[in-house]
Amino acid sequence: MAAVIALVTLLCLGWTAYTVQQGLIQSSGQRLVQAATNAAGKLDMMILERYRDIQLLSTTPMAQGQDPAALTRYLRELAHVYPAYQWIGVTDSHGRIVAATDPSSTSSNQIQRLWFQQARTFTDARILDAQVSEQSNGALAITVIAPLRSLDGQFLGAIAAVVGVPSLMDILDDTIQRLKDSEWTEMSHVEYQVINEKGALIADSTLQRGGNLQQLGLPSATLVGMYKRGFIEETHLRRGTSVITAYAQVTIAHADPTQRWGILLRVDRNNILTPLRSFLWELLVLAILILLPLLGLVLGMLKTLHEEWYTTKHEFQRAADAEMALKKRTEALHGLVESAERLAAQQDIDRLLRQLLHLAKENTGARYAALWVNGGTAHTAIQFLTDGVDDAAARAIRLLLLDRVGREFLRQGNGVLRLAHLTAHWSALGLPADHDPMTSFLGVPIRCHDQLFGHLSLANKAMPHGLADDFSELDEQVVLTLASQAGTAIQNLQLLHDSKEQASRDSLTGLLNHSTTLTVLTQELSRAERSGQPLAVLIADLDHFKQVNDTYGHLVGDVVLRETATRFCETARRYDHVGRIGGEEFLIVVPNCDLDALRECAERFRSSISDLPFATPSGPLAITVSIGATVWSSEHPLNSDLLRKMADYALYRVKSHGRNGVDIIPHPAAQMPEEEAC
Repeated sequence: MAAVIALVTLLCLGWTAYTVQQGLIQSSGQRLVQAATNAAGKLDMMILERYRDIQLLSTTPMAQGQDPAALTRYLRELAHVYPAYQWIGVTDSHGRIVAATDPSSTSSNQIQRLWFQQARTFTDARILDAQVSEQSNGALAITVIAPLRSLDGQFLGAIAAVVGVPSLMDILDDTIQRLKDSEWTEMSHVEYQVINEKGALIADSTLQRGGNLQQLGLPSATLVGMYKRGFIEETHLRRGTSVITAYAQVTIAHADPTQRWGILLRVDRNNILTPLRSFLWELLVLAILILLPLLGLVLGMLKTLHEEWYTTKHEFQRAADAEMALKKRTEALHGLVESAERLAAQQDIDRLLRQLLHLAKENTGARYAALWVNGGTAHTAIQFLTDGVDDAAARAIRLLLLDRVGREFLRQGNGVLRLAHLTAHWSALGLPADHDPMTSFLGVPIRCHDQLFGHLSLANKAMPHGLADDFSELDEQVVLTLASQAGTAIQNLQLLHDSKEQASRDSLTGLLNHSTTLTVLTQELSRAERSGQPLAVLIADLDHFKQVNDTYGHLVGDVVLRETATRFCETARRYDHVGRIGGEEFLIVVPNCDLDALRECAERFRSSISDLPFATPSGPLAITVSIGATVWSSEHPLNSDLLRKMADYALYRVKSHGRNGVDIIPHPAAQMPEEEAC
């Protein structure tokens, strides 16, 4: 009986240890995934900030006016504030450097440089792929370029900024250190690698250089190109040990061509399991020594292990639930973004495209028409609109465009594809003769801003006696003309949209301007009245901002205002609205926010400003903010003017009590003076 009890006990211990081990691996993998995702977001934001620096500089009169002295001072201040810049230079229209952070490069001619040639063809800033250049001191670096153009579009010069990849990796070094501090120890093997979408190594915490991880057969290097994030257990290429590797994608916005980096965070499997194995070894020794005389004690220890296993399982389940909730939220947000884009297309371009399909069919006698919109690369496209296409014909058009001839057509993007006698064409592909519901096909490109916008495809030209074997030359010319007109119309609509967008934004901070903010408040108030959902209004005012301008100058004041706008936007939800309605005064509209949620929301906005000093050219500055808020509800319906008046009075009370605080007036009769409530 004792032997049976001992055997059962050891089996239970082994099973429990295995379960706890798997739970620890899963839990550690999820934490690594979260750390990699957070690092990817920060890396993306850092690169985007450098992009916006150069984009903003290209629009300034100082850069367009080619003032070498002022430009040199500004470039050196910019490189001093952001050490990630290894070199910044501004050229004239002939490629000669007129200002740079490195005096030795001044007056050198860059006209043969690839970045200068590319800048002449762009209309906006771009990010080039990471590579080694003479300004990067032999290290990998990304280059941000922007053209300088006059109001009439004349090329005045170019700006190039070399951002060292090693300086960007401080984010990952900090991530690894925090993982060691919170999860493991300094002796743990925690490392990172950054690769491009082809698997080539960009950065490595172990200072390894070169190599292609996908070609070396590393599973995580392949998975990061297929999925946005996740983790896998694999073998370390160099040390041959088992590791847990988390991966996350970083999409480099505004890059040319489009770039996707992958972040790999890995920790040795033994580092995760060492505490558990040490514990189990000690437990096994103790069990062997006292199992027979103290069976009751062993059973008690087994119960303790079971409780630890249950806790680990509970934590893993909670992490899995959190991951699922995050995934659903991401999918929901993605769906909202797609819905917003489609609505915008329906309001501006959708009717134009549908009219294009109708006119193309009517003027050529085609039975089927489909419009394909470029999906981001020259090799992929998505069907956007169809007219008269049944399921079989839609599959046939898709198969045709994915054929060798169709791929060549999509890659070139500037030719006409006209095919006849498609029954023979399908037979050449090895398909049954009755597979194809089409007898003729005509496809033409649609261009906008000298870029490929999409492809118009027509099929099955109808004749009085039946279906024709081919579209005519006249059909081709008619469709080309329609496509050209559509491209011009789309370009005009996009220019109109851009001008409206610029008119609604504050030029300094990029937030909604005063009039647009008030319009948004009125719209959200109307929506709240229809739905019955609460609506919160916050007015934030930077404390003692005039002293900042008087003491440090308006340049530092502008830096503070832009950083304030950035922090407010990062704190706000995607569907919240942040606008600048005065010099240092901001109005925030928060839909679906009741009184209880408003207290936490307002405090979150206040702490985003007051808890962290502002980095300025004059050094860190401690800035605080006062926030007054109120809430609209169906129990206390108010107009927009009274809502602003209540929030403004709440702001006044915060200032009268010392500033750097939050005050909320829930309704007019609550705490406002009688004359204010009226």
